[in-house]
Amino acid sequence: MGYVHLIFLSTFLSVSMTSETFEAMEGEALVIKCPRWSSSVKVTWYHMDTSKIIPAEEEGSRIFSSKRFLWFLPTSREDSGNYTCVILFSNNRTKSFDMSVHVHPYERGICFPSQIRYPNDTGRGKIVCPTIDNYKNATIIQWYKDCKPLQGERYFKAEKYIFINNPRKEDDGYYTCQFIYTHKGNMFNVSATRIFISKEKHSPLPPQILFPKDNDVIEVELGAALSLKCQARLGIKKQPIAVVTWDVDNVPVKYLDFSRFNEKTNFFEGRAQEYYRETTLHITEIKKEDLQANFTCVAVNEMHNTKATVTLQLKTPREGLQ
Repeated sequence: MGYVHLIFLSTFLSVSMTSETFEAMEGEALVIKCPRWSSSVKVTWYHMDTSKIIPAEEEGSRIFSSKRFLWFLPTSREDSGNYTCVILFSNNRTKSFDMSVHVHPYERGICFPSQIRYPNDTGRGKIVCPTIDNYKNATIIQWYKDCKPLQGERYFKAEKYIFINNPRKEDDGYYTCQFIYTHKGNMFNVSATRIFISKEKHSPLPPQILFPKDNDVIEVELGAALSLKCQARLGIKKQPIAVVTWDVDNVPVKYLDFSRFNEKTNFFEGRAQEYYRETTLHITEIKKEDLQANFTCVAVNEMHNTKATVTLQLKTPREGLQ
């Protein structure tokens, strides 16, 4: 077994990992960045679903890695899946970061899927094109508001952002920047959408469950305790309707045996005043019937609701770790 592969396995066994989700449009360029660590000496990228290393760029390659970056030129629907960057430090310790990629199909008449929306930058009229800093040699060719080309004397365009002169309520909406990324003479489209809110007020976003992923399978041991966390982004600033809760086979936890099932919820604000709620389902003892049950996290705000369902299975011994 190779040295790098050993690093990969040891990372999964001994180092806790963070997770980040990237939403992308089919047929566009996508560049993912691994977090920077000043003492790191090497970064290796893996496709989690195949456990294969993603190599450096070769002639004609569409997916390749380069130090901290993972490239999709362009994306394809089969790219959806889980990726990991493994950082090797100068002291030979390692740390890994999970990256989940979801590629959305192009649909005629829809300029961007609801999941590919970045939060409000500022209510004072400056809107920055999201993600463009990941792409060198990128040129913005068009801005859109709610899928219509942005025009008028009130809009001032400069480099990677636009200014709205004296923003007001009718300026609220979704602003999409479309830019061209050039790599070795080949040009690729990239688009990114940001919500703009003109005043200091709450605004719902389509609820998005960050974890768990729908159809995840969790390994458990009979008789052991288990904690299942569900985290969802619900909007900008504190929401009047914000629910994140668990069901077991479509029965809310509050109606189940309290001595074995209970849940705890907290909330917090992230970057750009994004509002999150996180609910943890505590199970004091795993029983056989739990292995046939569906555990569903439900996230609700005034705009919509969404769900993610996970199941449990018995742990299996790990192989090939000699």
